[in-house]
Amino acid sequence: RGFGKTRAGAEWIHRLASINERRIALVGASMDESRKIMVEGVSGLLAVAHNHRVRLKWEPSLNQVTWPNGSIATLFSGDSPDGLRGPEHHFAWCDELAKWRRAEESWNNLQLGLRLGMRPRALVTTTPRTMQLLNDIRAQQWTVETGGRTKDNVCLRKSFIEVMIATYGGTRIGRQELDGELMTEAEG
Repeated sequence: RGFGKTRAGAEWIHRLASINERRIALVGASMDESRKIMVEGVSGLLAVAHNHRVRLKWEPSLNQVTWPNGSIATLFSGDSPDGLRGPEHHFAWCDELAKWRRAEESWNNLQLGLRLGMRPRALVTTTPRTMQLLNDIRAQQWTVETGGRTKDNVCLRKSFIEVMIATYGGTRIGRQELDGELMTEAEG
């Protein structure tokens, strides 16, 4: 946690949406998290667009963000796979996939709708947790995986990092949450 996953996702989506008119899916663990983290959060789309001096139209009642060029990002929940049945997208940003309650069904419906443009893609930003879907995504030949540790984020206070490492360093939860390691072995 704290590596900058949300900021990376928001920057990626903002750049793609700013180039050409695009349809984008923003999928969080819940609609509330999609809104509070991916759009309204300190590292979300509204903040990133503001940093780039771009004014986005945010319509919470429609669960939709619109760029000046006509690109539209629509919010979805990993808890509601049927919401992803039907809509077509150029790109998707999937935040905290490991928290989605109905991850496999939601992922499958999202994948079937990623069919617009020449190179549709999905970005998954998640703290790794052991789950088959995440293992399957990582094993696909077209998956590009990156990662990082909490201490790699130069924007975090040094004192926060020191406390987190002193508290969780060397533990299983520290390996997962602070080092971004996908724990594949059984606990104990």
